This record gives sequence, structure tokens and C-alpha cells, in this order.
Amino acid sequence: MTSLGRVVFLGTGAFGVPLLARVADAAGDLLVVSQPDRPAGRRLQSRASPIATAARERGLRLLTPVRLRSDEAGSAIADFRPDGLLLVAYGQLVPAALLGVAERPPLNVHPSLLPKHRGAAPVAGTILAGDAQGGLSLMVMTPQLDAGPIVAQWAVTLGGRETTPELEATLAALAAEVVPAHLVDWAAGRTVAVAQDEAAASMVKPFRRVDGWIDWRRSATEIDRQVRAMQPWPGAWTTLDGRRLHVRRARPVPGVDDVPIGVLLPGDVPRVACGLGALLLEVVQAEGRPSMPATDWRRGLPREHVLLGAGRTDEP
Repeated sequence: MTSLGRVVFLGTGAFGVPLLARVADAAGDLLVVSQPDRPAGRRLQSRASPIATAARERGLRLLTPVRLRSDEAGSAIADFRPDGLLLVAYGQLVPAALLGVAERPPLNVHPSLLPKHRGAAPVAGTILAGDAQGGLSLMVMTPQLDAGPIVAQWAVTLGGRETTPELEATLAALAAEVVPAHLVDWAAGRTVAVAQDEAAASMVKPFRRVDGWIDWRRSATEIDRQVRAMQPWPGAWTTLDGRRLHVRRARPVPGVDDVPIGVLLPGDVPRVACGLGALLLEVVQAEGRPSMPATDWRRGLPREHVLLGAGRTDEP
């Protein structure tokens, strides 16, 4: 690949790791900017972001500011004298002053077919919407979130059973395959972009824990999308006897008439009555316990008649 010159790569999540490897091999000089190490896991041990980990493993220059809009971060990036900025799931808005720090237009790799699913959770938004296609957009960054003109897009046909981590991994591999050719054009000053259709735009806000709550009045198809989309966080969850029960894997099946919504239907295979159809539970996780096959969980219940979702609160 032709040298990409001096590039600032801004990224945080695992989505950007495969593309970072390609850019690291092609850049004349590279500065990686990622989020700082943060407490994670049950023991709240300090953990680096996937991009920071990959950068350290390759011995790349790494900057991890708490706030990208701080004077220190801005000065460090400006002092690097980049030819261009490339953002891949960084997690913070790039301040307007930084968007003009390089001569080339700043680019962003976004895992949806923009203008659909702008914002913090585009892959989950694609699954929640029941879209027939997901995909990637390479766009020019502007001060408005994910609203810049499109350089290129690549669609992926969905099978209807993808989870957010699975679709994200597919799109990450695709980005590493298809984006580098456009970065060569970018380095050569041949970038051409087309404005987005604002009338077709949609936004996916950051999820809160309460967004994972399952409303059994909805159709089994909609709840199945929620289960697949809300992985790994906040997870799709209901309640039983005042404690959370996470549904880790499930699928929609035909329902039964004239039964209360949210009731666990009779039989060894656990099915929950929904507003339309039923949800067959495959893997669940009771509060404070590891994930387990739903059939094992069902056999361990102390009673036959179970109603899920009763007594739920709106706590975040």
C-alpha cells in the first residue's frame, strides 16, 4: 500500500483493531489516540481499551487523554503535525478545532449504513430495527455527530440471527479489507464525498440499564431483536421474585392463546408468552449466578406457575 503519511488514528473499541493493523503498516508515522485505562470487571481492575492494548503490543506511539477537547490533547495532536485524522469508534466527539488540524479532510469509519443509526450504538440499532442489511460508512467528519458527507459505503446482508458482537466483528473485518484502498485515495488528495440525506437520518442514543428491560407485551420477534442487540451490555433482562433474570439467547416461536403475557408456558422447554407469539429461552443468567441452559434453569424452579416481569422498577 502507498504510504499514508502522518496519520492520527482515534479509536477505542475492538471494532477498530483490525483496521489499525492495516493503517500501522501503511502510515509513514502514526499517533494512536484512545480512551484512558478504566476500572472494569467485578474486581474493577484497571483495563486498557482494545485499541490501546493493540497499540502497545505493536510499540506504537499512544496518547490516552481523559478529554479529547483538553488543551493538552489538542497540543499533542497538533505537535504531531498530522497529514490526516482517521476515527474508528473513538467514543467522544472530536472538537471542531481538531477537525481542521490536518490538510486532508478528517475521516470516520462508522458501522452502519448512514444516515441510518447515527450515534453511540449503530450495530445494536441495526439489529433492533430489524434491518435486512447492515454495513459500513466511510465519511468526512464534521462538528455534527455522524452527519458528514459519505465517501463510500459497503452493505452486508443479515441473516436475522446476528448478535451485536457477531455483527460488529464481521464489520470490523470488512473495514480492514475495504477501507485501506480509499485511504490511499485520501493520501493522494482524491477524496470525493456526497452529502447525507437528512430526512432519512435516525439516531441511537447510549443505552442505560433500563433499556434492557423486556416488555413482554411486545411481539416475540421484537424481544428477540432486543436480546440479540443488547449484548454484551445492558443485556436483555426481566424479573422473577424481585431479582433480575438476563436472557442471553432466545428465539421467537408460535405462541398460545388465552394465557397471561409474561407467563412461563408448560413444558420442559421454557417458552414465555409475549404480546404476539412466544419467546423460547435458550440461555439465561439469574442474578448472582453464571449463565446456564434455560432448560436447566427451568427444572430448578421451585414452582410450576411462573410469571416473569412482575414488580419491575424503573431504576437505571
